[in-house]
Amino acid sequence: MRTRILDLATGSGLLLIAATVSAQSVPVAAPEEAASVGVEEIVVTARRRFESLQDVPQTVNAVTSDALQELNLQRFEDVQAVVPGLTLSGGNSGYTTAATVRGASFEVESGATATVEFYLNDSPIQSNYLFQSMYDLGQIEVLRGPQGTLRGRASPSGSITVTSQRPDLTDFGGYLNVTATNQQGSNVNGAVNVPIVTDRLALRVAGLFDENDYDQVRSINNSTHPFQRSKSGRATLLWEPTDTINATVMYQNIDRTLHSFDAYQSFHLVEPTAPVVNTATDPEIAASDRLSITDGAREATQDMDIITAQLNWSVAGQVLSYVGSYTEQELNALSPQDRGNRARGLEIYQDLHIHETNKSHELRLASEERLFNVLDYTVGAFYFDSTTPSEYTSETIVGIQAGPIINPITVVRTPIVRRGGFEERSFFGNLTYHFSDRTELSGGLRRITYETKDVTLLNGRALADIADKEEPTIYNVAASHRFTDDFMVYVNHGKSWRNGPSTIGVTRELTPRLDQFTNLEEETSKSYEAGFKADWLNRRLRVNASLFYQDFSNFIYRGPPVYYVNFDQTGPIPSTFNFVANVDATVKGGELEVTFQPSDRLRIGAAFSYAKGEIDNGLVACNDFNRDGIPDRNPPAPTVQQITDAAGNNEAVASCRVNDRLSFAPDWSATLTPEYALPITPRMDAFVRGLFTYYPSNERDPNNSYDQVGAYGLLNLYAGIRSPDGAWEVALFAKNATNTGETLELGGSPMTTNYQRLLPPTFQTTEGSSLASPYMTARYTPPREIGLNVRYSFGSR
Repeated sequence: MRTRILDLATGSGLLLIAATVSAQSVPVAAPEEAASVGVEEIVVTARRRFESLQDVPQTVNAVTSDALQELNLQRFEDVQAVVPGLTLSGGNSGYTTAATVRGASFEVESGATATVEFYLNDSPIQSNYLFQSMYDLGQIEVLRGPQGTLRGRASPSGSITVTSQRPDLTDFGGYLNVTATNQQGSNVNGAVNVPIVTDRLALRVAGLFDENDYDQVRSINNSTHPFQRSKSGRATLLWEPTDTINATVMYQNIDRTLHSFDAYQSFHLVEPTAPVVNTATDPEIAASDRLSITDGAREATQDMDIITAQLNWSVAGQVLSYVGSYTEQELNALSPQDRGNRARGLEIYQDLHIHETNKSHELRLASEERLFNVLDYTVGAFYFDSTTPSEYTSETIVGIQAGPIINPITVVRTPIVRRGGFEERSFFGNLTYHFSDRTELSGGLRRITYETKDVTLLNGRALADIADKEEPTIYNVAASHRFTDDFMVYVNHGKSWRNGPSTIGVTRELTPRLDQFTNLEEETSKSYEAGFKADWLNRRLRVNASLFYQDFSNFIYRGPPVYYVNFDQTGPIPSTFNFVANVDATVKGGELEVTFQPSDRLRIGAAFSYAKGEIDNGLVACNDFNRDGIPDRNPPAPTVQQITDAAGNNEAVASCRVNDRLSFAPDWSATLTPEYALPITPRMDAFVRGLFTYYPSNERDPNNSYDQVGAYGLLNLYAGIRSPDGAWEVALFAKNATNTGETLELGGSPMTTNYQRLLPPTFQTTEGSSLASPYMTARYTPPREIGLNVRYSFGSR
């Protein structure tokens, strides 16, 4: 498939070049006719209205449709390469997707609402719907700092808004975008815009087919290749029956299949005291090899349906708006559980099935024209309902240990059923008072009612039955003053909130401490930001900068894996779990974004983000087998008795006080995006562009002495030809062009297989045990990827 698409892309590129070279009759614009040089104005909707990015009193990073295409950003995770300080995690199950910004980490498994909320066409949406496909988009905006008084749901760290391309009511048009790479990657996407009734009704239909080798990791015990395949289609209808009414409805389906393996590294490569192993049965593996050891692969299939609707009615200087959405997802995922591959030729799985539905409605009224020439307002009501029934089955081996392997006798299945969801209702309002054309003050409130219901059944028996209701109020205040037309300063302050979650995954009766580290209290935070936005040198130089400080009370923290005593159908067994905890914490930092365009041929963009988050003497679950109150670093796999002794007081897990970092992401990162273009004919420009992302050395997990990441940078290079108006482009590119290699993550200890060991001499009784392997998990930078991209658009595009 990849070879056919590469041939198509190459052939299309040659046809475009031939056509443009032969058409020499169009005159070159005279210098006085050329557009004036300056940084392009970017229009955003951060405050629920169209306005210049330079007028918004908060930090907003906008990734335009042109940038997505020019930098060949095909996966949603790729956006983090152009937005420093943003970490996007695609997950390996298709469901555990998340974002981290401003130093406050978040993982879906915590059960909490996100620190960063996502929106598609102004409607809130679960992040995993966006991570599976990215095509025909209008713009992505990263809004930093507390959000929610104006938009949907409370989020303490920020929001990411995504808009799909809207139909054009006047002109027929469309585009085709084809990419093929040497890493078995192929991506074809395109769209057609059809005005059905000129200026009144139009339809836009878009589609995507994407296939690649995912992360290139293969297993030494499984001959199948990793792959990810996504197919998606989208139809958007725009209706404007009058000049004062418009309605947009979008439907999208996504079908995704994932077949992947977790990467490993031999433990002795980082721990010289590790015992010598038989390399004939357990060959040496380095993280750079991108190899796995499991007999089975991770399997995930997802089928998603998304509907969004928007209706606006302008009347008497006011705008009445409705925004709604409906999403539905069917997910099936298998995760190998013989993580140490100690049962050769057999794989046990965690089997997860989720059927998720979400619906949202928002009705708001806003001023289209200022009241009394000084006041803007927005008021409204919001409703969100989510149900996520799931069925989860774990498997446990019962067998006899024979040296470094397990001889399985049988496999026990433990079924868990969860029925639950949440309902959120809120009322909100925002006022902006304009003291003059240069000075404004705004403030907003949102009153939220949040109700959750979760029932967890183990073998038909209620393991947990939780109902909770919370009624927080969040707010935001911002002031800005424009000293000149090109220089604005601002300050803002906001309060945010997250619900206290109930984390699932512990399949036993809860002890007081297990309850403490799985069922949490609500989180609140207050944030302060000051910054400026400036255009200098006749708007050829743009500089936006900000400083911020955020204080969290009861921050919902999800720690690294910790040993505890679990139960399956055969009895107690050592297990690991990423427990959660309420901890106090602070984050401080700053952001800088610079764009310089000295001429119409050269453009240079640079951005920097710094965020340092720290826990303040927080009580968390830990490994503390020497019982000194300090988390053990890289402990070996314990027995049930060792865990019980460390926990004490008939508990199942130990606890420690920590002052650790709040996120495993690096404290800072920076990006550089230069581009130089040169006209070579009246209808053709040549160009070169680059994308360089730099990450400093990073400690990551302070309790893992092996998990140290060195400083590294990733360089993407692009070169090709295009039309001056951007209607077509042919580009060769190299991602990670220097083939930079760095180990990005290492597990804290050798991977183990948990099982029930049959005890001699009768082999009629069992003991919960763990058998360690000579391997640890690893993650490595992506390999160099070379490809060809051909893009052609026509009409309204």
